[in-house]
This record gives sequence, structure tokens and C-alpha cells, in this order.
Amino acid sequence: MNKSETKKAIDYYRSLVEKEVGNEKTVEGKLLGPRKLTKKDHVDLEDIVRPERPFLGKDATEDLDSVYVTTFRVGNLKKPISVARAGYGTDIVAGMELGTNLVKAGLIKSVDDIADFLAKFKIGILDIFKEEDTEDGKKIDLRVYECIECAGLPNIGEPVCYFETGMIIGILTELTGKHVSAEEVRCWTSGYSFCQFDVEIKD
Repeated sequence: MNKSETKKAIDYYRSLVEKEVGNEKTVEGKLLGPRKLTKKDHVDLEDIVRPERPFLGKDATEDLDSVYVTTFRVGNLKKPISVARAGYGTDIVAGMELGTNLVKAGLIKSVDDIADFLAKFKIGILDIFKEEDTEDGKKIDLRVYECIECAGLPNIGEPVCYFETGMIIGILTELTGKHVSAEEVRCWTSGYSFCQFDVEIKD
């Protein structure tokens, strides 16, 4: 995706974000978007093979984007969610390791490079929605649109992007040399059309 296509995608999704956040609710301390909640506690194969990626998938021929996304998801989403979310589970640790190594290998050299890398490898469209300084560091509201992990999945009432959470932690820790924490607070699988990660970088 070039810069103008990226801007078009971000503008489109920001308009959805505003509507969805305006119609969200909180249930048992969890944010839920307006898309209908299913009675599942996991995603199945039928869900996995139907990504919704109008911007990242538009250049792929013969439905190759669906094949690419499905290949990623089959190994990553067919485990119990309880395993992935148990503390720093395997998905978060794997994401952290990948993120750290992307910086060490020189594939990501700055925060600006993160968006280019995610788009090039069709992981998602990055939007640094808000950034603010704090007494002991920085807070970032980071959004990912058309996420490879979850775009098009049903609303099961909670986020599932543990691998991406780990990637964010790994990349930013290696770039800044500071303590980084990240939590996904909104996701396709909690009823939204985007993923939102609350990131803290502490001096």
C-alpha cells in the first residue's frame, strides 16, 4: 500500500471507530462493540477462512489474501483462548521475540517503519491514533485495521490478538530501550472493526 492508500484506509476506519465507540457497552468490565455477540467461546474453521480486508486484500488475485490469512490463523487460533491469555502465554512471548528480532535485524529502524512493515507483509494497517506524555513516560493509543489475526471473525466477547500485543511490546522495547506494556482493549472479536492497543512506555 502506498501513502495515499494508507491514508484512505485510515480515514475510512476512523469514521467507523467513532460510530462503534459511540455505541459500545461495558459488560463485566469488558468493552463490547455494537456487532452482534455470538454464544461462542472460541472461533472455528468456518470463521477463520473468511477474513474481511478490503484494503489489504484488494491487490491479491484468486482470493490469495484469504489463503494467506487462513494459513496464519489455522495454527494460531485453533488453540483454547484460555491458553493464549494465561499471563504471558506462548502467543505473547512469540510476538515479543519476533518484534525484538525485527528491530535487531534492521527490518524496523524507527516507529515510522512499523506501519510500512505491517502493511508490506499484510499484517495490518497501523494508526497511531493518540500519543501523550505522562509523568514517567508516554501513553499511546494504537489502532490496527484489517488485522491478520482477527478481521472478519465473530464477536465472542473478548480480544484475541495476543501475538500482535507481543509484537508491539517487542518492537517498542527494542527501539526505545525502555519498559513497554501493551493491552488490547478493543478487537474484531469483541464487536469492533478494528483492534485497539493501549501502550505505555515508561522511562
